[in-house]
Formats: sequence, C-alpha cells, structure tokens
Amino acid sequence: MTSLHAKDLTFKELERNFFELGCEIARELMQQVLGHADQELAENRNKAELRHGGKKKTTIKTLMGEVIIRRNIYKRVNEDGRTEYRYLLDEALGFETIGVVSPNLVEKIIELSCQKSYRQVAQTVSELTNQTISHQGVWDIIQAVGQRQAKAEKELIKTYKNNELCGSKEVPVLFEEADGIWLSMQGKSRNKRGNGRRELKIGIAYEGWQPRYPSSKEYKTVGKVAYAGYYQAKEFQDLREATIAAKYNVDEIRYRILNGDGASWIKHDHDPEICIFQLDPYHLSKSIIRNVKDKRAGNQIKGWLKEGQFDKVYNKIEALKYQCDGLASEIKKLTDLESYIRNNQEGIINYKDKKELEIPLPPEGLEYRNLGTMEKNVDLFAKRMKGAKSWSKQGATNLSKIIALKIGENFNAKVAALISGKVSEQLTERFEEAVTNTRKTVDRAIKKNIYPLHRGAIPFSSCKMTNGRRVIRSLFNMRDFGELIYR
Repeated sequence: MTSLHAKDLTFKELERNFFELGCEIARELMQQVLGHADQELAENRNKAELRHGGKKKTTIKTLMGEVIIRRNIYKRVNEDGRTEYRYLLDEALGFETIGVVSPNLVEKIIELSCQKSYRQVAQTVSELTNQTISHQGVWDIIQAVGQRQAKAEKELIKTYKNNELCGSKEVPVLFEEADGIWLSMQGKSRNKRGNGRRELKIGIAYEGWQPRYPSSKEYKTVGKVAYAGYYQAKEFQDLREATIAAKYNVDEIRYRILNGDGASWIKHDHDPEICIFQLDPYHLSKSIIRNVKDKRAGNQIKGWLKEGQFDKVYNKIEALKYQCDGLASEIKKLTDLESYIRNNQEGIINYKDKKELEIPLPPEGLEYRNLGTMEKNVDLFAKRMKGAKSWSKQGATNLSKIIALKIGENFNAKVAALISGKVSEQLTERFEEAVTNTRKTVDRAIKKNIYPLHRGAIPFSSCKMTNGRRVIRSLFNMRDFGELIYR
C-alpha cells in the first residue's frame, strides 16, 4: 500500500480518522439538539403539575458512538397519592432503548446476530461504531427483543382464538412448510431423553414463486412469513393459524398446501378439505436412500412412488426383505421405510398431479411450483444455532424468533415496530431544521478551507535542459509527494 511517508499515514488510517471525526461531530450535534429540545419542553410544561426533580446523566450507545445527555426529571403526584417520575424528552421522542442502546444500533446488532455468535457481533459492532459493546450486552438485546416478539405472538394467538383476527389480503392458494431442528440444551433445559436435545419447530408460509431476476432460472418465494419456537403440537398449530390469519383472509383461501416430513405435529388438526398435505420430497428420498441398500431397487421405488403405484412399492419392499437372508437390521430398515410410506401415502403424489384437486390459476406475476424450500430455511437456523453450541430453552426461543423475522419479508419494519417509538411533530420540525442548518455550515466550511490541488507537469520537462534547470528538476525528483507543501 502506498503511504505518505512524511507522517507514515496510510489511506486506511486516513479513512478511519475522517470516520471518527464525522462521528464526533454527529455526537456533538445530537447532544446539543437533544439538550435544546429538553430545555424547551421544560419551559413549556405545566409547572404546577410537573415539579422539576433535577437532571440525570445518561450515556446512549448509537451508530456514531456514545452520546452523553442530561435529561430533566419531573415529579408528579398521581390520583392514588403516589409520586411518579417522568422524562418529557423521552415521551416527546417516543424514545425507548434496550438498556442504553439506540434503536438503530439495536437493529444492526439484531441483524448481525442472525448470522454470527454474540462475541463476533460485539467485536464487529465495536469496530464499526468506535465504542465498546460487550457480548453480554448483545445477549441482553437479543433476549429483550425476542421476548417482545414472543409477547406479541401471544397477543396475536389470543386475538385469533377470540375470532377477532382477519387479514385483508386474498389469495387462492397458500403454501406452507414446517420442519424441526434438534438443538443441544444446557442447564435445566437439558433433558435426559434425546441425548439432552430438544426439537425447535419452524414454519413458513408464502403465496407462490417468481423469478429472482428478470429472465432468471432461479426462483424466490413471495410473501413469506416465518415463525419458530419450542411448542407442543397444539401450541404450534395456534401460532401458525394466528400468523396466517393476521395477514390473509382465510375464508378466501381455496387450498392450503402443507409440506413436511410427516411428523405428527406438522399434520396436527389440519382441515383435510382445504389443507392438502404434501410429503417433503427431500425427506422421502433421504428415507429411501438410508433404508434401501440396493441403489437400483431404491430408484425403482422412487419411480413407482412418483407414479402412485404403491402396490408395486410394497411388493418390492417385501421382496427385499426376503433377500436380506434374515439380517434383522436390514429387515428393520425396510419395515421402517414401509411404515413411513404407508403413514404418509396421501402426501406422496404431487399436488399438481392429483386429479381430484382443481388448483386455481396463480395471480399475475406468480407461479405455482413444487414445494421443498424448507431445507434452505432450516439451514439458516442450523448454521447459527448448531455446531458445538448449547442453549437454554429461553435463549434458543428468543433467538429463533428473531431469525424467523429475518427469514420473512419486511425484517427491518417488523424489528422497528418492536423497539422504536414515534417522534412528536414539534420535535421533528426542530430536528429537520437543525440538520439542514448543520449541512449548510459544513458546506461553507469545506468551501472556505479546502482548495483543489493544482496539477501540472514537472518543471522544465518540455524545455531545453541546462545545468540550472537540471538542479531544479532534481529537487522535485528527490522529494516525496508527502513532503511537498502547496500554499
């Protein structure tokens, strides 16, 4: 990397210095604006009702570093005769932090936590925002936001059970998928059964597919929502129905195609008239490969299943049992495969190939394709939550709520709804005025103090060379650019 040798300064360091300078100016500006706003609120308050109780110093971690503010505290006596304390600045800002971290920084921490460990997130955020964030602080944020999402889901389920929930969007077909991921548990959450593991249940719903890009062969799901957590079958079903009812008018949905691996909790209490179960092709293929030793026979079974020729499948499995020479382990594998196919026979034939179903045409811009996107979504959970990691039930639940939000659409808006308030109209005008004036001041300062570098050829480069001119050129050739001063 080329450096300016006079000060031994690299471009990386130069960039960092300007970044820190910009953050420092932004912190000072925010501190002044908040201070003036708080003072204005103090002067215009009802002094008879709200008595001044001093100031409280608070340090808030923001995207540009730590901002120190001193907020006015007010005391009032309520109807019960008890003393209450209020912060008018917080109320006017709709200001609600997680601990002492600003909403914008919380959003960034949440987004990074879906992919990185808490220690890695703390290190990354500390480097980017020029302040210290501990991994415990990151953990606290995830727990707080995860609990808020869990609380919001409980309220949603309660509203659904009271028949007070009806979404406005209408779709003819809704696609749903569900699967589970087994996580290692720790502490009191660790059961002796299942080698100390618990199954985290995950579900998604979407309206169809569309090309990822124009003329692209890759497709993406449209309108996806996701939900996750540790639930019993009935609880998970309630969460699924409430989540869907909050967005869609379920009375107008003609078919709901449910894709899964055949687990009982996935098919729990579904309506067979409109809810069509589809056995996940990946899990079916995986079961055949695992239980059928003969690859050629396995391929035959796959072909017959696709065509719906189940009698041939069962006869083939019986024939394979006789070919095992009484080997108990192989017979058990084939028996397990047969049971798996029989228990999920109604979901093996693709929903498009079922003659009794009259699937409506998809809305404009959408396509109806084969299901099986769940594994990619489960992988997002697995990459973050598996791999030499163990969890408490509450900790895993809180993080899974956030990852589910990340998988769905409008992640930032949903997170903002959990952590952000709304600034009053009066303060909004003040802030816009302050930002506009600051930009004008900065522009004037830059134009006044910074001049463009005048470029030119090396002196006497196009002239006849003399001894004097040779000396002058040698001076420029010997000196480094970093040592030259232009005035």
